[in-house]
Amino acid sequence: MEAFKLAEKIKSVLRERFTKEEAIKQESQRKEQEEINKRLQIQLQIEEDKKRIESENRKAEDERKKLEEEEKLRKLKEEQERLIAGGGVGVAAAGTAVGPAAGIAAGIGSVNSISDSISEVTPSPGPSLDIGQTGIDQISNHLGPPPAYSHVTPPESHIIPPGGTSGQYLPGATKVLPPVIPNRDLKPVNTGSEIPSVDRSNKPSVDHFTSTGIESTNKFGLKDVIVSTDLVEKFILLAAKNTRANTETCAILAGKLSKNQFTITHLIVPKQTGTPDSCSTTNEEEVFDYQDNHDLITLGWIHTHPSQTAFMSSVDLHTHCSYQLMMPEAIAIVCAPKFDETGIFGLLPGYGLNFIANCKQSGFHPHPKDPPIYDECSHVKLISGIKVTVADMRS
Repeated sequence: MEAFKLAEKIKSVLRERFTKEEAIKQESQRKEQEEINKRLQIQLQIEEDKKRIESENRKAEDERKKLEEEEKLRKLKEEQERLIAGGGVGVAAAGTAVGPAAGIAAGIGSVNSISDSISEVTPSPGPSLDIGQTGIDQISNHLGPPPAYSHVTPPESHIIPPGGTSGQYLPGATKVLPPVIPNRDLKPVNTGSEIPSVDRSNKPSVDHFTSTGIESTNKFGLKDVIVSTDLVEKFILLAAKNTRANTETCAILAGKLSKNQFTITHLIVPKQTGTPDSCSTTNEEEVFDYQDNHDLITLGWIHTHPSQTAFMSSVDLHTHCSYQLMMPEAIAIVCAPKFDETGIFGLLPGYGLNFIANCKQSGFHPHPKDPPIYDECSHVKLISGIKVTVADMRS
């Protein structure tokens, strides 16, 4: 019963510790989220400033193009007026000096020169289009219809004769070309080979609150518990005096989590009293303080059966239930020095753990054996060379 009370106290302390750790974790996550939000706000502000600057640059570029267009149109109008005035004089002079035919030819040459100048002006898209169109309308007052653009096909009679630039048109063209439709046969076909494959088997799983998210390999999905090969020998030696007196001895197994596996690094022996088939601890606060000071996780317990074989009694099962409810990987080591036996046991996840957790009986009492309630642990690995610190608080 005392061992059961100890287990309940350990359960309560572990729950309190877990609650504190969760509160610290939540506070840390909250601060981290606040920092992320601040960074996002800064990033959004930077993006907004970047867009604003780009917009201002576009406006400035449009204004520059607008001014250039206006300047071109102004010069073009001046050139047109100059050529028209000069062309009339040339025609009259040529007609007087050379004859009517020469005067007409000179007049045609002047018109072609004006057409060349007009065809070189291409209105820019956007706001400058209206300004360009206005300038062309003003020019048309002197020259007739505005020049055609690249999407208009002129009649043959309006094509500039040899000596002009290919692609330049005289005013008066009105025929519109149909839109060019691209050849769809040239469009590449996506056969699906470009789509990357995703291996869902690599997706990590999460088991319980101590998980790091890496998938377990044993049949119950538990993390491995590493036990030193000399741990049992050390415990049997420190329990030898009680064993000779046919008295049970118990201790706490504690350790740390590293690389997704637990390692038992400490053997804590509390103050206790015992009988041939029971063991009761005292001054449990010393154990709690020691674990807190060394940042240790409770990974199970170990005890002797001085005159019996290595098995889990009904009292042992109820005691271990508290350990395993708080830590699914918790183990129970039973040493039987008289029969040279050692067993590393655990309640079977699912049926076994639920059955004992719901059993209301106390003291020694029978449990059904089929289906089994407990078994030897499959997630324990015995490895040599691991340092185990013994903290014997009995003296």
